[in-house]
Amino acid sequence: MIDNPGFVLEHCRKNCSKSAQDWSFLYQQLEQILKSMDLFSHLNQKFPVIHYHHLPKISIAGCPNACSQPQIKDIGLTGFLMPKFTEARCTGCQACCRSCQEGALSWQGRLEFDESKCIGCGDCVRSCKTGKILPGESGWTLHLGGRLGRHPQLARLSREKLQTSELPGIIGRILEDYIENGLPLERLTHFLDRRQNL
Repeated sequence: MIDNPGFVLEHCRKNCSKSAQDWSFLYQQLEQILKSMDLFSHLNQKFPVIHYHHLPKISIAGCPNACSQPQIKDIGLTGFLMPKFTEARCTGCQACCRSCQEGALSWQGRLEFDESKCIGCGDCVRSCKTGKILPGESGWTLHLGGRLGRHPQLARLSREKLQTSELPGIIGRILEDYIENGLPLERLTHFLDRRQNL
């Protein structure tokens, strides 16, 4: 048995200039909820010996760079920030185009935006000094069921465009469902494979 509260909750680095969403308050909320659920006691009923890979793993990344690796966790949250284009005059400096690693912005005698390529990193917003590009829609994406090990898989996209206020309730309900309906010896990642509607 290990000395652990029964979960792993991770986040990306603090005060990162790339962050599209502030994760600090969300982290505090999730930590309180997870501690109140006494997950370790519930895991004790599912597994004869609790190892690290049995612990539910949740990761919060403030932007799509995803330094905290939400794609390989049971529950992964990734912040996004979309650009909002205004009527302000564009000077044609193309700083936003150079900042966009996805090629969503280009200069064709004027600024062109391909929304299908945009991942919501917010780099263009931070690079624009003219007010042509301002912060637009922002929030979180939720991924479920990621893991490493013998049969690794990336987490599947579950929901998009979630707000910080929604997430503690959503994650709490997922974990309550796992506690009540998870099978003996079933890790959270495999439970989430079975519950594809979450």
